[in-house]
Amino acid sequence: MRPRNPWKRLLSLITPARGRSERKSFSLGTRPIHGKTPQGKERAPVEGTKIPKRVKDSSDLLKEVFHVPHSSDVVFREIVCAKPAIKVVVAYIEGLADSNKVQSSVLEPLLLLSSIRNYDAKDPVTYLKNALLPSGQVEEKQSLEELVEGMIAGDTVVLMDGREVALTVETKGWEHRTVSTSFSERIVKGPQQGFVEVLRVNTAIVRSILQSADLVVENIDLGATAYNRCAMLYMKSIANDKLVAELRRRLKSISFSDVLTSGVLEQMIEGRKTLIPSVLSTERPDRVARFLLQGSCAVMVAGDPFVLILPVSILAFVHSPEDEYVRWPYGNLLRLIRYISLLLLVFLPGVYVAIVDYHAEMIPTQLLMAIAASREPIPFPIYVEMLVMYFGFELIREAGIRIPSPIGPTIGIVGALLIGEAAVSANLVSPIMVIVIAITAVAAFAVPNQELAMFTRIATLLFIIAGTVAGLLGVVSLTYLGICHFASLTSLGVPLLAPIAPVWKSSFSSLLQPAAQDMRLRQTFVRPKDKFRAPDEPRLWDIGETASHRLRSSVLEQKRKEKGKTEEGGDGGSHEQGKARNRGPK
Repeated sequence: MRPRNPWKRLLSLITPARGRSERKSFSLGTRPIHGKTPQGKERAPVEGTKIPKRVKDSSDLLKEVFHVPHSSDVVFREIVCAKPAIKVVVAYIEGLADSNKVQSSVLEPLLLLSSIRNYDAKDPVTYLKNALLPSGQVEEKQSLEELVEGMIAGDTVVLMDGREVALTVETKGWEHRTVSTSFSERIVKGPQQGFVEVLRVNTAIVRSILQSADLVVENIDLGATAYNRCAMLYMKSIANDKLVAELRRRLKSISFSDVLTSGVLEQMIEGRKTLIPSVLSTERPDRVARFLLQGSCAVMVAGDPFVLILPVSILAFVHSPEDEYVRWPYGNLLRLIRYISLLLLVFLPGVYVAIVDYHAEMIPTQLLMAIAASREPIPFPIYVEMLVMYFGFELIREAGIRIPSPIGPTIGIVGALLIGEAAVSANLVSPIMVIVIAITAVAAFAVPNQELAMFTRIATLLFIIAGTVAGLLGVVSLTYLGICHFASLTSLGVPLLAPIAPVWKSSFSSLLQPAAQDMRLRQTFVRPKDKFRAPDEPRLWDIGETASHRLRSSVLEQKRKEKGKTEEGGDGGSHEQGKARNRGPK
């Protein structure tokens, strides 16, 4: 046999194989037709399907939906009850349903208690529901789709022979992360707990903070291929009905294959495509509770610890939850520092490039000579120097996030110091440029919201380009275009620049935080049903009254007004009708 050429063998390893041998044995199919929308959904086989009378038919349909026996975690158990003498099939998903709960709340009662428990019930469904199943929540279901949704949620399904109805038993018990500290929004003073990936745990945390019956938690199913559930939260007595209806309409009108994260859901419900966020994402339950009391709505997604809040104004992205837990002078000082940091972050690099390159006459003589002396050995133009340093800083920051946490901050600090010192020593960048980038980097960490921080990265780069191309004229022009664009944006019908544009004097507490006793109004730009948080004088002790005395006085005053209106307007007549009668005919 002639030996194979080794060079040909090496060439065959680094070049694509010739021929169509693999295509003949295996193919992924034809290409999808461009522009053609797939018809139908994955949940179509179970939509509108009623539960068959025969228990075998019901179990076969469920097995077909869950792809049994290919899906090994879906369990079906056949049981014959002694009393009533009926065949029962128990179905659940391992991992989603707690095995101990299934054993104690479903299997043991059906196998052991059915023969000894005496209960006068002619209907087997009523007998199983009221006498044998001790779980706290047992519901009757009429359709196959409800059974599928229940099993996916962790419930156990009980199918009965000869009945077109089934029971779902609450047995949820999947493993999840315990409630811990919020990682993305750290504060010094205030609650430290954050949301987790379990929807019901998150809603329970909010209810523990807002202990009010007015809090509404409305479940909405999302996704066509992959089921997921979200919860819409709002205060019934505060939130505007039109706002709630519009948000509900947008959530129920989402026709997407899978909505597994809050980031995807945010893009699905926001208005226009833009760089600036119009939906606030937070990980703190206390912040969600505060916005709900202001009249906003919150949306939670199962499997995601971040909660969406809307509508909001642009100022909500600059505020920190810590502002509410300190005295109002300190809170306002912190807000002013963030406003200044945001301006430095966005404008400082672009303005520096524009002034040095185009408007050197604006710089004092001594400072101009210092800048010129530091840039004399630099071989690159100032805009190239700025872009290199800016991308270098972004590279270090992104690498510091991806590096494991014990060494990430150290690598970021040491790397920035070493690279900056080496670049200055090698005459690649000027020392003043390092100072400008360092101020920009420190200001970037003062932005409390992650999405706003991402937007500022792009905005800083755009202003650097504008300052390079047209100097201060480019910076001012880009600022004007940005303000015009922001003024056209809305967050669920609320202007994004409110209460600045348009001006809402009653909502200026969003800009600067007043004293607690002066915060008597809610954010009126969200049009809440009840705009008053407190009466004219919330501190009754300051005027020598008590709450009970004030309540009694207000009730008596209301009764006097109603009596006066009745006497003036006649029997059941209004005030205006009474005036007309007193005036008489003309």
